[in-house]
Amino acid sequence: MGNFATYLAKATMGEFSDLTKKQFTHLSEMISPVAAQLFIQEDLTSYPNDRKRYDEVDTETFAKLKRESENSPKARGAIGYNKTMIAKRYAMEINVSWEFRRYGEAYASKVKADLMSLSNFIPQRRELDLSHVLTFATATSYTNMDGETVDGSVGDELAVLSAVHTLAHSTETYTNIISGNPAFSQGGLEVARNLYNTNILSNFGERRVMVPNTIVTGDDETTVNSVRQLLKSTADLAAPNAGVTNEQKGRYKHVVLPYLATTSTGAHDSTKKRWWFLACTGKGQMGWQAYYGIFENMNLKTPDQNASNDDWTYGVRGSHSIAVVSPKGIVGSTPTS
Repeated sequence: MGNFATYLAKATMGEFSDLTKKQFTHLSEMISPVAAQLFIQEDLTSYPNDRKRYDEVDTETFAKLKRESENSPKARGAIGYNKTMIAKRYAMEINVSWEFRRYGEAYASKVKADLMSLSNFIPQRRELDLSHVLTFATATSYTNMDGETVDGSVGDELAVLSAVHTLAHSTETYTNIISGNPAFSQGGLEVARNLYNTNILSNFGERRVMVPNTIVTGDDETTVNSVRQLLKSTADLAAPNAGVTNEQKGRYKHVVLPYLATTSTGAHDSTKKRWWFLACTGKGQMGWQAYYGIFENMNLKTPDQNASNDDWTYGVRGSHSIAVVSPKGIVGSTPTS
């Protein structure tokens, strides 16, 4: 294994200060965050508490007959399920010695700046946490990279994906698992659409309507290409299918989550590479009720200097949390191969 350090000094990273000339290259590229667009984002940076509760509010759907001289029927309204978002604070630091700052190779200054910059840590962790809402969509909890148990349940205390989701004021249940858990295909997409026609219900068991607009996948090339072919395919004017309309073209946005098929630590998990979801996003209360709150924006701390040894400490902080109240508005398929 090569050298690595949480403390940048001549002793720990001598390559920057020895007499041999060398060229440094930065091999690792960070993932561009995209998962937040699947959630209802809330700016809670001025919110006075470290937790916020979200409640469903529901009413009946249809007006009732009013007969002559009779009182008008009264609509039922009620609070449904709820979920509480609890802020979690994240941080990362690195110490840099005076000697490393002063005597590191001049032409390696860009690499030194990258090593001392902590601006990627919070966005990458947020991307991982948001993606893992779907990565662990079949579980009510999982253990994250910090060894803490993460609550993955929704308001009815079941997993995001379940065949027996309950309603707060009805004995009916509904499923948001695509039947047979197929790999992505046109047929699978049609089955997913039909779930929206039959399994979007109010808490009183009455049919409601949501229109899905987003397909979510990991970065598995086979799956990504299948989605792109379906959404963008056209036929040449001389081709046998020329003039046939592609009904799916422009109908959905495709969101690729590189951290979808991963373990709790962000390592690749091949058993989840073909997972995909169909969701109604970006519509606030009219979409799936998944909330993402930022309690503290990412902030880089001004380097603190240790008066005894002249080391500088660079730090970054940020706080966020997630709460999924209702899985209505998202359906998923979890093929293992």
